[in-house]
Amino acid sequence: MLQRFFRPAKAVAACLTLASAVACSGTAGFESPNAPTPATSARQDTPTPPEEPPQSGQGCTPGFWKQDQHFDSWTGYTPGQTFSSVFGGTTFGDATLLDVLGANGGGVNALGRHAVAGLLNATSAGVNYDMTSAQVIAAFNAAVAGGSVETTKNIFAKLNEQGCPLN
Repeated sequence: MLQRFFRPAKAVAACLTLASAVACSGTAGFESPNAPTPATSARQDTPTPPEEPPQSGQGCTPGFWKQDQHFDSWTGYTPGQTFSSVFGGTTFGDATLLDVLGANGGGVNALGRHAVAGLLNATSAGVNYDMTSAQVIAAFNAAVAGGSVETTKNIFAKLNEQGCPLN
């Protein structure tokens, strides 16, 4: 009897930098030909859970940002601007930033809500947010590409729930 054995395909890890910390996602047991040796430092393709940036700032929740009385606090972006024009990709099609803030459910919808809130927090002069807008965009795209949607959403949620200084 002939048996065939298939080796599972290697997963690709997605990495990003969050407040000076490298964050990677991937599959447990990920094998990399570029994996560090004991004598080298960790490489960006090493599958480690994303590290949270230090929480020392402020943040307003998606619920804050989606209320029309707070649209005057939006800096650099508008509620009618498409999500894809800011974050790229096709994850939310033609949905606006406001549409994504109001999207129901978990998974990528929850990630999108918190990413938009993070973006608005990062660009607001009145909020001392722990990430830059570029870091928020990069983290969202890496999470969608690398499968760390829930972990990255949780990081955004913690940062967005540090206390809103705006009224």
